Amino acid sequence: MATRAPLTQAEKEHLKCRREAGAPVRQIADELHCSVETIRKWWRYLRTGQSPSARGRPRTGILSTYPSDLVEQALAVKRAHPHWGPANVQLELQRRRPLPRAALPSEARLAALFRARCPEAVQAHRRQPYPAQPPPAVRFPHQRWQIDGKEKVTVAEQEVTTVLTIRDPAGALMIASRAILTTTERGWRKVTLAEVQETLRSAFEVWGCPLAVQTDHEVVYTGAPAADFPSLFTLWLIGLGIAHIPSRDRRPTDQPPVERSHRTLGDMAWKDEHFDRVEQLQAALDDHRQRYNEELPVHAADCQGRPPLVAHPLARHSGRPFHRTLEWTLFDLTRVDAYLASQVWTRQISATGNVSVGHHVYYVGRTHLNESVSVRFIPETRAFRFQLTDGSVLRELPALGLDQADLIGYMPIEVALPVAFQFPLPLVGV
Repeated sequence: MATRAPLTQAEKEHLKCRREAGAPVRQIADELHCSVETIRKWWRYLRTGQSPSARGRPRTGILSTYPSDLVEQALAVKRAHPHWGPANVQLELQRRRPLPRAALPSEARLAALFRARCPEAVQAHRRQPYPAQPPPAVRFPHQRWQIDGKEKVTVAEQEVTTVLTIRDPAGALMIASRAILTTTERGWRKVTLAEVQETLRSAFEVWGCPLAVQTDHEVVYTGAPAADFPSLFTLWLIGLGIAHIPSRDRRPTDQPPVERSHRTLGDMAWKDEHFDRVEQLQAALDDHRQRYNEELPVHAADCQGRPPLVAHPLARHSGRPFHRTLEWTLFDLTRVDAYLASQVWTRQISATGNVSVGHHVYYVGRTHLNESVSVRFIPETRAFRFQLTDGSVLRELPALGLDQADLIGYMPIEVALPVAFQFPLPLVGV
């Protein structure tokens, strides 16, 4: 028999009616001009309610086993709601179609579908590269201090302050608490590097210098989130012989002692009292901090119900003295240079021939636009050396913003004026 087209839906209905009426299979085959095997096959499907398997090779790809209209509907929902995740899209499909949850694509397969078919509607997921391990534990007082700010502490009616707190986790000591007025015309601001340095200088003078200072990832401590060049705060500490240990980003649990100190100081100082001036808040902070260190029973660290300075009498000073008038002499710029020389940075030459290193722009020429260069610090000349990928030196330029005065924040008058200077005498009546 010659090959004919597949049975139409009307022919299938005719087959069913004729067979139910008792007509023989061969007679129906003659009527529909098809083989007996075709009639038997379709009568079996119509009688049992089954459906034949699709002809040809099975479809492959993401959600290929699901109806195409279901896949397109899922894509339409995602495109209409780009911020919805796979779970939300799955729930919307369940509401629109009378299907059990098990009959719908899984969240993982929906996510794969969205990445392949509508990547423009998928929200970028940037994982923060956390260090593998948290900062190591401390073993003795002044081994490492922790500094953090409690923002938006109110004084007067509408004034806002930030309370910078320094904590010694090994000795359970409240090293310092400084109230800084941060009110601005638009609300409030972050503390500046100069304010952080001044707070630490005051603490250094009383307690001596620690071996390390731990901070979170505020810009004032570590620089911009995407920056790979050390911050001025880091380099300032290195020049004083103090290590800077940043906590893991977005992990306040890496420095719980100083985080808990905010609540302790708040309960003792500003939550139950009203202050009209910042000076009053500062006086209360100093009083309660002294009470905590010398009188209050403390169970933190190994104080076991004793005041921290009673439990650790040798913690009154670190043994590394500091005086702000001698900071210029104590600061060792060679430590900073050695630290910078141990690192290499990779940059891309911009369309104008510039390279940015540590918030400063260096012009290296327009010969190798958009090419990558490696940047190294040369301690002997205190300059940055820019090298191409083949190792050839492109340019060597003096480092900007890395002098001792830049890192400390000031220059003593005797250094700024190395020769005698005669102030002008009054010449009245001459």
